[in-house]
Amino acid sequence: MGEHTAPLFPQEVIDEYAALGIDLPALFSAGHLGDRMGVTIVEAAADRVVGTMPVEGNTQPYGLLHGGASAVLA
Repeated sequence: MGEHTAPLFPQEVIDEYAALGIDLPALFSAGHLGDRMGVTIVEAAADRVVGTMPVEGNTQPYGLLHGGASAVLA
């Protein structure tokens, strides 16, 4: 498998959770599946996480986003 990359979070959010003893990047890590699907976390706060995932490479035979890919993103 490829090399795993940790999700990116704003440092102030990481620090806020670290003060509570929570390793936020590890908690939200999608592991190798997230890497394979191209999931990227672009914004994170206590009440919201925003991520992206490309449709290309994650489609069903008709060219639409595969339902399993939607579940990975959710």
